[in-house]
Amino acid sequence: MKINLSVLIVVVVFLCNFYDSPAQDRQVIDSLHFKLESVRDDSSKVSLLTQISSSYYTLDLPLSFQYAEKAVMVAEESKSKPLLALAYMNAGNICFMQGLFDMAVKNFYTALNLNQELGKSEGVAQALVNLGGIQLQLHKFEESKEYFNKAFQTFSDLSQKRGDTIPPQAIVSIYNNLGIAYENLEDYNQAIDYYQRGISLARRMPGQSRNLAMLYNNLGSSYMKRGNPADAIHNMEQALKIRIESHDRTGEAASHRMMGIFFYMQKNYNRALTSFYQGLTLAEEVGSTPIISGITEKLFETYKVLNNADSALKYHILFKKYADQLTNEETLREFTRMEIISQYQEKEKIQQVEQRRQALRHFLIAIVLVLLVIILGLLFFLSQSRLRRLNLLNRNIQLASEKAELEREALLRELEMKNKELTTNVMYQIRKNELINSIAGKLMANSHNFKKENQGLINEIIRELEDTQEETVWNEFEQRFHQVHNQFYEKLNTINPDLSPNERRLCAFLRLNMSSKEISSITGQSLRSIEVARTRLRKKLDLTNSEVGLIEFLATL
Repeated sequence: MKINLSVLIVVVVFLCNFYDSPAQDRQVIDSLHFKLESVRDDSSKVSLLTQISSSYYTLDLPLSFQYAEKAVMVAEESKSKPLLALAYMNAGNICFMQGLFDMAVKNFYTALNLNQELGKSEGVAQALVNLGGIQLQLHKFEESKEYFNKAFQTFSDLSQKRGDTIPPQAIVSIYNNLGIAYENLEDYNQAIDYYQRGISLARRMPGQSRNLAMLYNNLGSSYMKRGNPADAIHNMEQALKIRIESHDRTGEAASHRMMGIFFYMQKNYNRALTSFYQGLTLAEEVGSTPIISGITEKLFETYKVLNNADSALKYHILFKKYADQLTNEETLREFTRMEIISQYQEKEKIQQVEQRRQALRHFLIAIVLVLLVIILGLLFFLSQSRLRRLNLLNRNIQLASEKAELEREALLRELEMKNKELTTNVMYQIRKNELINSIAGKLMANSHNFKKENQGLINEIIRELEDTQEETVWNEFEQRFHQVHNQFYEKLNTINPDLSPNERRLCAFLRLNMSSKEISSITGQSLRSIEVARTRLRKKLDLTNSEVGLIEFLATL
């Protein structure tokens, strides 16, 4: 019972430090509820919810737990680490006080990690103390020592940093709990040393009467176990004196019970009975069922040793009554704990399901994003590939166009050159014809000067010259012109297939941009005849009402 009581006091000390003004009555709870309805900021909400949770602790444990959970929810929604640390520490305390150690450990560890992230040494140390208290309750004394030593070092470092002349109040509780751990490990010298350190420190601080009495009582227990009865009873009497002075009647009852056990072990049964009766009276006045049950059990054992059957039976019956009452109360508390654990587990399952859904949602989103990236990448690759193909195609088209343009220019140059050659040849033929015509003219003009027997020969030569002139010139012209303009006659025939050979010739001459005079010279026709032929040709080509010139039109064919 001592271990549980000691640890319980440690947590209560932290609860008192944690809340500004913890309340236990309905009036204060109603006031807190009224304030909660009017506040809007998350910090005030979390603070009020933790106070309400603490206030409901002794009145309605499920409600106390519900408000602790609400504080955690509000803190999580606010995403404020200081508020989360506060809410989780409070939830851990509520679970710890009801023996829900697994839940308490989770909450304290969360608070510990948050305070470490925030660099709040005091919050870290408080979480370590409470984690050590849980190990102490579970009788894991070596583990509890590690937590308490870490907490002690953290508080000491913080105190030096601040320059405090007196260490934090929490170190008193750490000394006490380290003493309890060493006492249960049967290292009584070490336990006594820590108890004495706690007493020395508590005496220098105000408001430490409850802790001081507890330390004296535990110190007396260690002396008793080590075999120092005089020191044991002295310290127990010191604890009783402090409790009387501070009007701690529940503490007085516990001290009398402890002293009764001491005298019982010393076989001083009369003094043991006196102490037990004093403790029983006080316990009945304050209604402390656990102390009453413990004292009636010891009274039964004492009267049994003294062979006082009636009194032994009487206190055995009382012991059973109060033990059953405690059992019933513990059963109710266990049902409550089971209900809270069930609710907590259900909540954890819901959270796990939600976390799995969230993880699945994130996984699906990630897959979709990856697919989108892949699709976009493929589209980009395809677009780039298509763009490259289009660029290549455009380049090829451009090159082909440039090549065609070069070929066209080459053809034009070749055509121009051939036209020049053809024109030159025609001009040559014109000059040749002019020469022939000149010769023929001179022969005709001087024919009368020739002998009569030669005049027939001269006339025959003139006719042959004229015939040879026309046939040779036209055949050569036709051949060269067709080589240069191989589709000219086909296009011309498409426009008007009824053109005569002379009109076709005239079109060819005009295609070479020859003047009427030049045409007259090469054909031997008069200018008048050539002009008439051109007019007739315009009509056949349907150019009479057009502003397009005949040569310009033929140049397009």
